[in-house]
Amino acid sequence: MNRKGFTMVELLGAVVILGILMSIGIATYAGQRNRSARKTYNLIHSGAASAAENYFMDYPNEDEVTIEKLVEDQYLESAKDPWDGDHKCIGKVEISSTESDDDDDEALELHNYKVQLKCIKGCTCLVYPDKTPCDCEDEYNG
Repeated sequence: MNRKGFTMVELLGAVVILGILMSIGIATYAGQRNRSARKTYNLIHSGAASAAENYFMDYPNEDEVTIEKLVEDQYLESAKDPWDGDHKCIGKVEISSTESDDDDDEALELHNYKVQLKCIKGCTCLVYPDKTPCDCEDEYNG
């Protein structure tokens, strides 16, 4: 009898090995995507803090600005949601505290900026320049 081909046990073994490799690959891909999204959120936060700093220099009487206003006035490029490229992230930046540098005759005001960002996967909040986490406000509706 001529037996060309694989036995059922050999085929089953190959399928099991491929399944294990696929599950490892999918888990690695998902982890990498999560890390990439977190880095993108951090970049959006830092860009919004820098843009708000420039905005508040131009408008010194204001202490809060929305991300949409920063984009509209061309202080910031549109913040695309890293999880869904079709949606934009919304949010606001506010001056959370002010410190004075009293070493010189002219006092230099150093601001901390609370950057709140709402995207499709929820809300993130950081205080710059220290990058400390803060709580998102529930009453903020975008």
